[in-house]
Amino acid sequence: MKTLITLCFFGLTPTAHAQEFTVLLGKKNLGSLTFSQSGTTARLHSTLNQTPMGVFNGTFKGTSAGNAKTATFTGDSKSSRKQRHVVVDHKNARPVSVDISPQKERTELSDPSRVTGPTLDPVRAIAHLISARGCPAAVRLYDGRRVIAITPTQQTQAADHLTCAMRYKVTQGPGHLSPLRISSAKMQLRYATSGTKQILQQIKISSGVFGLSLNRKK
Repeated sequence: MKTLITLCFFGLTPTAHAQEFTVLLGKKNLGSLTFSQSGTTARLHSTLNQTPMGVFNGTFKGTSAGNAKTATFTGDSKSSRKQRHVVVDHKNARPVSVDISPQKERTELSDPSRVTGPTLDPVRAIAHLISARGCPAAVRLYDGRRVIAITPTQQTQAADHLTCAMRYKVTQGPGHLSPLRISSAKMQLRYATSGTKQILQQIKISSGVFGLSLNRKK
């Protein structure tokens, strides 16, 4: 969830204000996610404080800062079960250094030399989905522990909205939510459209019986 272009690694489309979403499991409100941006620095903050029995309650704060050649992602995850601090440096869309604490949170993919192909970080991946024109192009993101591919599979254009079906798949490293190890999911993006304007209204993610939606706050 927390890890959850061509903005790409070479800049971000300006965002005038914070983008706020409610996180839902079915109809149950689990918390919120906020994306904001100032210049070439983007920030992502999620708070889950109403998960069933509090099992997955926690916060995530991610920052991506950089320019056309270099960028640094910093992520802090905190929950009642564990904490994790991650710093990933990218150069020319390739990870060149990774620092994770505590050390036990590292995976084989925390060695950046094992990562194949260009990637971007989770914050810029969200920026890519929010700022897309038409359905987002395929993207590979790297969070310091795994590589994830997000690929468009179908699009449907109606009078006032665009729906994009996407495939979400962990291609290198472990799945999400240990011990569940979720490694693939269906993703649906819904954008409100009017003329040249396009605004992300909803993200749906489902894998088996597990399903989440992020709905834009009015």
